[in-house]
Formats: sequence, structure tokens, C-alpha cells
Amino acid sequence: MSEPTDHYLPDPNILERKVAEYLARSNEGGGDEWRGRSVAEAAEMQRLIRWSVVWAAVAGIVSGSIIGGVETWMHLGVLDGDSDAGDAGWREQLPIWAGFFAFAGVISAVEILFLYVLTIRGAAKLSNRSGIALGHDGYPALFGLGLARAALDLPNPRVLVYGVDPYAYMPGWWIAVRNIAYKMKVGVSSFLLRIFLRRVMGRMAIRGLIPLIAGPLYALWNAIIVWRIMNEERLRTLGPFAVEDLLRQVSGEEERPGPEAVEVMMHGVGEMLMRGHDAHPNQVLLLSRLRRNFNYESEAIDVDWERQRTALRSLESGEQEAALNLLTLSSVLGRRTYKEQKKFLLEAHDDCGLTLKPERLKHLRKRLKEGRTITPDDYASVR
Repeated sequence: MSEPTDHYLPDPNILERKVAEYLARSNEGGGDEWRGRSVAEAAEMQRLIRWSVVWAAVAGIVSGSIIGGVETWMHLGVLDGDSDAGDAGWREQLPIWAGFFAFAGVISAVEILFLYVLTIRGAAKLSNRSGIALGHDGYPALFGLGLARAALDLPNPRVLVYGVDPYAYMPGWWIAVRNIAYKMKVGVSSFLLRIFLRRVMGRMAIRGLIPLIAGPLYALWNAIIVWRIMNEERLRTLGPFAVEDLLRQVSGEEERPGPEAVEVMMHGVGEMLMRGHDAHPNQVLLLSRLRRNFNYESEAIDVDWERQRTALRSLESGEQEAALNLLTLSSVLGRRTYKEQKKFLLEAHDDCGLTLKPERLKHLRKRLKEGRTITPDDYASVR
């Protein structure tokens, strides 16, 4: 049987491997049973995220103040206070500006490196707080690589997950645009921010205030980036607990779903993956654990949900409940719940004669991010 990482990141690059190895070395997990986190443990994880955001903001203030301060000094001193050129011609200014941008580049590089250190160390600490095991083989390897990519702020790879193409419903041109935008977002945004500070504010005759303005703006930008990354890291460390807990609920010996129900579940989770347009490691884990728990023989799933909808309607009520619970969890395991996923979940509930309460999905996501056990009553509350 193939390894879970073969369906998420079969060929990680050297940076991903190094970060995953660091996380595995720093990991203290694996000793805890698969359980929900206590209120105190959840609060500790939240404090860790909060302090990481604070340090990111401090880095932005320092970086922005240094760069803004040096530019102000250049205009008031070296360039005699002229907002654009000073008395010297552009040829004479070229070495001055080249030196400034080289200096700003070094400061920005140090700042970015510091942010990466924050998010990588934050991933290690969050994994330890959650109790998840990271390693080099099997599921611990999947957890480690997924966490490494989150810490490096890399998008999930475009791969087939047990034969399921997460991007099957997304046009090829849009995939290309999204990938380019993702890779450029930090650099372009930072560039536009600096242009705004230099050109717009400079012409407003408040260039002397740039150190005061640049710092808070850089701080806000850094805080947003690190907050988003750290929350994704928390989701990837806690998601596996929710997956394992639900599988224990649906695969008990007394009411173990039959082959037809298992087929519905596999196709349903595969369809939910395609509706989310993302090979999130939590959903890769869910598919993998489903296959192993129910001894699913086929290596690849050729999703045909329209055919399985008919089968869903004919299942016993207990099997329908198990299938709907799996689909519900799958919809909140990723970075966000997409409109197409909500629509799919609504249709599945309607096929079973039930009504979904979409607003309750936020409650489940909150419990997931807090590391709390999602109980059968929690799943029942969405319908």
C-alpha cells in the first residue's frame, strides 16, 4: 500500500525536507492519546499565535522605521531636502539611490528571514502543544511535510490524491493565474506599499513623518501574514485529531458501515475535495484513513457522485448519518469552506431528507481550531 505522502508531496524539495526534518527533531508528540485539547491547552496555543503575531509586528516597526528613517535622512541631508532629485543630476544620484535600495533590500531580507524563523519555530511549538507526532514515515511524515509547507507559506501541491484531482472543476487558465498571484502576492504587495510611502506621501510634504508611518504599516502587514500562517499551522496540527475521532465513531464494530456505504463515503469525500480546489493535507489524511479503516481495495477513486447520490438515498439511517458526518468534517478541514462545498453539503442533506444549517459549520470549525472533540451532538447540530 502506498504511503500517504505519495498522494500529497511525493518529491519534496530540499527546503521542504530540511524544515520537515527540523520539525521532526523538535517534536515531542506521539505520547498523547488521540483526544481533544483541554481549555488550557487551547488557550496556550492561542497565546503562542498571539505572541508570534506581536513579534512579527515588532519586526515590521523596526524594518519600516529604519528604511523610512534612512530615506528621510537622504532627502534632508544628502539630497538637500528636495523631494525628488536634490540639486544633483540623476547621474550623480544613481549611486546614492543604488546604495539606498541595496541597504533596504538587506533590511527586508533580514526581516523576511526573521518571519520565517517565527513561523517555523511556531510550527514546532504548535505541534508540541497539540501532541501530534511528526516523523519521516507514514502519517507523521504527512503531518510534518504539510506543516513545513504551511510554515514556508507555500500553496498545497497540485497532485492526484488517490486518483482524485482536487482541481478538476477549476479551469486551467485560472489555476495558472492563481499560482502566479500566490507566488507574487508578498513581493508585489510590499513593493506597492513602499511605492505608496515614497511617492504619494513624499509629495504630500510629510516625508519627515515616513519613519512614523512606515513602521505601523509594515507591522500591520507582517501581523496579517504571520497570523494567517500560524492559524493554518494550528489547523494542520489539530485536524488529524478530528479525523481520527470521527473515524472511531463511524467504524465501530456494532454499526460498521457496509460496502455500499463505504463507497458512498469515498466518493463523497473525493467530491468534497474537488469542490474545495485544494489538496489540503487534512483531507488527504481523511481519504487515506478511510481507505485503511475500511480496507478499500482500489488504489484510485474514480469519483462519480451522481451515481452515488442514488446510493446515498437508499442507505440505512445510521449509514446516512455516518456519511453526512464525514462530508461535514471534510468541508471544514481545509483553509476555508467554499461556496461549492456548502452547496454540495446542502444537496447531500437534502438527499437524506434533512436540512443543513450552514451557519453551524462555523461552530464546528471553531471547535476544530480549539482542538476540542467534535461530538456526535455537534455534527447533529448542523442539521
